Amino acid sequence: MDVSLIKNQIDIAHLDKYAAIIGESPSQGARSPKLWNAVFDNSGLNYSMIPLDVTKDKIIDLLNDLSQDEGFIGGAIAAPYKEVVAEWLGANITPEAKKIGAVNCLYRDAKGKLQGANTDGEASLVTFKNKFGSLESKSIMILGIGGAGKAVASYFATNANFTTIISRSKEGKKYADKIGVNWADWGDIDSITNDNDIVINCTSIGFGDQEGRSPLSKNQISNLKPSTVIFDIVYQPLKTKFLQIAEHEGLSIFNGLEMNMEQAVLAYRYTVKSNQKLHEIRKIMSKI
Repeated sequence: MDVSLIKNQIDIAHLDKYAAIIGESPSQGARSPKLWNAVFDNSGLNYSMIPLDVTKDKIIDLLNDLSQDEGFIGGAIAAPYKEVVAEWLGANITPEAKKIGAVNCLYRDAKGKLQGANTDGEASLVTFKNKFGSLESKSIMILGIGGAGKAVASYFATNANFTTIISRSKEGKKYADKIGVNWADWGDIDSITNDNDIVINCTSIGFGDQEGRSPLSKNQISNLKPSTVIFDIVYQPLKTKFLQIAEHEGLSIFNGLEMNMEQAVLAYRYTVKSNQKLHEIRKIMSKI
């Protein structure tokens, strides 16, 4: 691959094949390489997942370059490129990813052509239901509608009684209309916060340079029903400011760590052509 297209330094010359996590700065602590590489090591494969930090002006050039690199098997797409990559792939995405309009997983089909899938939504729903049970009769409020937000909304909306997407742009309204759920502007959030059983943060608030911030204020959180469950898909830090405030208010909380692992399990299975079962991959990754 053309290393001039990325910001970080990599070494892949010794590898038979490689996977990558592609994003703005995955080299600064993305968890996927640790998870994938544990399975590669366990399987005796001379493969590795590497982080590729790329700027917005070079992401398409990088994708074009990787598509021609026979050593590249696929991998993960991180923020903020999940929608960009879906658009670049065009028709070469799964039906679920097409509905969502974003991909977080790249893999090669039988002809060697890059394809895209989205494992964020499935992983978020599976891990949440494992901990809290059925969403039937529940009302859900989803904060933010980027690539991950669309995936979460798509899967949760099909299982919940009522779903509201909160966003600052009309893009959120368009997507809410597309999947048949309610939408509200962020400025109107105070009027609907106390009507929800589950609140899910799908924004980047609480992560990276926004660590220490919460998408909802202490007053807004204190106005939620005592039975409300707070799900923050951020997993670095494990307990965001949002979760800290919610826990202090006596609410049940859940972070994105298990979701992150489950999406990696599903994405690995898409990308690496092996006979390993999902439970075998999950068992290896769960030790990391």
